[in-house]
Amino acid sequence: MSTRNVVIAGEAGVGKSSLINLILGEARVLASNDAVGVTLETTRHPTTIFQHSYYLWDTPGLNEGTQGSLASKRVEEILRHLLTQLEKAHGVHLLVICFRGTKVTRTMQQTYMSITGICSKVSQNIPVAAVITELEKFGDSPEAMEVWWENNRNGLSTYNMVFAGHACITTLTDECHPPTTGRYRKCQVAVHQLIQRCSRSPKSTSSRNLNVVLFGETGVGKSSLINLMAGKEVARVSPDANACTLDSDEYAFDMGPARVQMWDTVGLGEPDTINEDRCFNAIEKAIQLIKSLNAAGGISLLLFCIRANRITITTQNNYRLFYEVLGRKEVPVALVVTHLEREQQMEDWWPRNEKMLEQYGIVTAGHACITGVVGHPKYQQSQEAIRALLLQYDEQGKFMMPSEAWIGRLLKGLVSFVGDKAFLRGRDMVRILTKRCHLRSDVAQRVAACLEQQVTHIAPHSGIEYQFYIK
Repeated sequence: MSTRNVVIAGEAGVGKSSLINLILGEARVLASNDAVGVTLETTRHPTTIFQHSYYLWDTPGLNEGTQGSLASKRVEEILRHLLTQLEKAHGVHLLVICFRGTKVTRTMQQTYMSITGICSKVSQNIPVAAVITELEKFGDSPEAMEVWWENNRNGLSTYNMVFAGHACITTLTDECHPPTTGRYRKCQVAVHQLIQRCSRSPKSTSSRNLNVVLFGETGVGKSSLINLMAGKEVARVSPDANACTLDSDEYAFDMGPARVQMWDTVGLGEPDTINEDRCFNAIEKAIQLIKSLNAAGGISLLLFCIRANRITITTQNNYRLFYEVLGRKEVPVALVVTHLEREQQMEDWWPRNEKMLEQYGIVTAGHACITGVVGHPKYQQSQEAIRALLLQYDEQGKFMMPSEAWIGRLLKGLVSFVGDKAFLRGRDMVRILTKRCHLRSDVAQRVAACLEQQVTHIAPHSGIEYQFYIK
């Protein structure tokens, strides 16, 4: 079960943001009654509909006129870029065009032609659905509001406006005039059913195992994140300050039809906390981790957990150790940003900080902005965000290497980060692998040989960027 992408498009001021709030069941998106649109860039909103994970993508409105914030050509460029990027990555599963419930006009046709023209150039297989809003005058339910569609069917046909499905609704709450109990929920269900009915199926709907390596510094909230993903307490929330680098706890839980196997792995600590004994312990834990990952069939996803408040040299080195060394840049790495409970909208953190992360060499294939505080009003929203992120990768192939080469590669990179590798050369390395790490002598010799043959030196960053804070 993969996460599905639903893109909402339409003219400025027709109620796209209000429609997204209706789908989400909460006022998460700024909405306005003005003719000029309030959405100036694409924004993403994770949600769950009938036990399927979705990303809803809000887009700027077309045809704002001379008083608008964005020219129509710029809006079309934004929409084209979004559809192209989504289709390349995980696919666009549904495009919803939002219209106001007036008489069908040539302007509506022009909006339809502009949006579907962009869509068809990206892919011929993206279904397009219509949602007609502001139909409260027709009745108190979508069934009653369906009169608009019947009255305008010929006009839609005349203008060659064809849709895979439609919903006739209002986004007014029950308290709005005229007050009507149950109206809001009925319209929400109608749109949910439209999305479920018209969305393109993922590439594969078969249940798959998802092998995830979770990593990050001490205190970023990895245990709380695991409990958030599992929907129950499976990991004890406690400090791991005394744990060894690359020590890991393994968890397994179901996420819809997907079976998630997760290795909660201790990342690198501050550079001055590593001594020779801890380095040896890290080597031992690295070997155990590689054996476990190979036995499970490899890695589907690297999940990097960071706090929202800062990036340090240790943050950067953890990213490089796991992405560049463990995954050899072949495993997608997704970022989870924690401790965002004070943000009015948690997702707002991402556009403010994405460029800065890239400047520090942290580039990811996906992200989720969350809080792991149980009982917080944004806890369910956080759960939907992290599940939507993970389920994008349930069709992902798994990366693995022959154990001896993989161990050699990881040890080479690990020692580059945590100590002077001179004391691990030759027979000393074989002795450590046999006596302390319990490898057979012949295996230890091959691992040591792989270590010596690794020509790529993974050097840690200099400390010049050490205490840079993201505001």
